[in-house]
Amino acid sequence: MEKEVTKEGVVKGFLAEIRVLPMSLMLLTCLLGGFFAGSIDWSVMGLVLLNAFCFLYVSHLNDTYWDLRKGEYEEGRRLHSVRLKDDYYLPRWGFGPEIPNAPLLPKRYYVVAMAVFSLLGIAIMLYLSTLLGWTYSALAMVGLFLALTYSAGIDKLPALGDLWWEIGVLFALLCGYYSQKMVIDQFVVEAAVPLFLCLISVKALDSLPDTIVDDRINKRTLTVLLYRKGLKLKTIRHICYLPLYAGFLTLYFTAPPGL
Repeated sequence: MEKEVTKEGVVKGFLAEIRVLPMSLMLLTCLLGGFFAGSIDWSVMGLVLLNAFCFLYVSHLNDTYWDLRKGEYEEGRRLHSVRLKDDYYLPRWGFGPEIPNAPLLPKRYYVVAMAVFSLLGIAIMLYLSTLLGWTYSALAMVGLFLALTYSAGIDKLPALGDLWWEIGVLFALLCGYYSQKMVIDQFVVEAAVPLFLCLISVKALDSLPDTIVDDRINKRTLTVLLYRKGLKLKTIRHICYLPLYAGFLTLYFTAPPGL
């Protein structure tokens, strides 16, 4: 039976789900799209960033909810097999120090929070669509769907479970760009290629501490695929940096004018 937690625990649990590094990277990607457009209407961009926050927060809540459903966490709500300190709890900031004393909440808490932030995000999205056109809603919903699939089921294709998340972040770039220019053109598509390569490294490094448990529950991420090939975690970590280098080289040699 699920145990009740204190009000302080609830606050810590929900704050932990923001996952500062992944959230910051996604919001910066959205903002980058606005800068690529040439000029930023901050009254619109502020709403786009709030919309992006709500949708990614729903994805984070969903990720933990499904991990609980799958039994990914140890007894006593402890961490995965890889952790920094014995008294640290999940969720983590994201491929970095974990948040101390942030408990996992009962599953129903995540369901309620997902409903609240989904409704808030959809309301903001619909309002923006009245200003920008319904293409914005299409971009935002595709991005949300791709982010959700990382946990909700389309992680069964070998090594592609985390690639859906990366493609979802690219839609944050497109949303930021479209919100300012109201068009998706060749420039932003070309700019998305090196970003996508860099995101492969970001997500792989984020997934690395979870590799052993992800392998046990058959979550087929890139790091799990490499782990099943017999590679050590330290070797996998080095390999995870390769797409990042490829992204910078691609940007250096093929960047469109204006980047």
